Amino acid sequence: MKERLVQATLEEMRTRSLKFTMDDLARKLHASKSSIYKVVDSKEDLIRLVMYWAMEKFDRKSAELLHGEGPVNSRLMSYCGLFFHTFWYLPDTVNEDLEARYEDIWKEWDRYREARFDDMMALLKEGVDKGEYRKVNLPVVRQCVFYAARGLTDPDFLRKMNMTGRDVLELLEDIMLKGLEKRN
Repeated sequence: MKERLVQATLEEMRTRSLKFTMDDLARKLHASKSSIYKVVDSKEDLIRLVMYWAMEKFDRKSAELLHGEGPVNSRLMSYCGLFFHTFWYLPDTVNEDLEARYEDIWKEWDRYREARFDDMMALLKEGVDKGEYRKVNLPVVRQCVFYAARGLTDPDFLRKMNMTGRDVLELLEDIMLKGLEKRN
């Protein structure tokens, strides 16, 4: 039931942000509210459950990429895809509602998300150390990637440019890892 509840909650969050009710979830699950309340004590508890579920899933998948074998660039691109899918999978309104209604959960989620950029920088440093990338100021790169990712994944921007998150990720990879300089 817990996994079904998490998945149903994610669906509601994608379509209605945090404006869904426990009744909405019960209908979606074809279950009673009391069965939901056997898993969580409140909507706040439910949102925290979903957040921890996403963190755990991210940690499992990212550990393989951070400590795995193979070219750093391919692991970095997979990490960026995982990052995008985990943290920008839901509409911005979810983050806005989370910040406004559940401040403690929002702060924990935001700290967790920000710390994952440090893991990304560890992969970049590994690439520099192995000679796959040239030496650069990694703290500056971190800020560039952090703010570029936030801006480029803005839903209004994506609609205006007729792009998907995957399109943006590929473009960001091309610009950040290959640069703007024309090469023969």
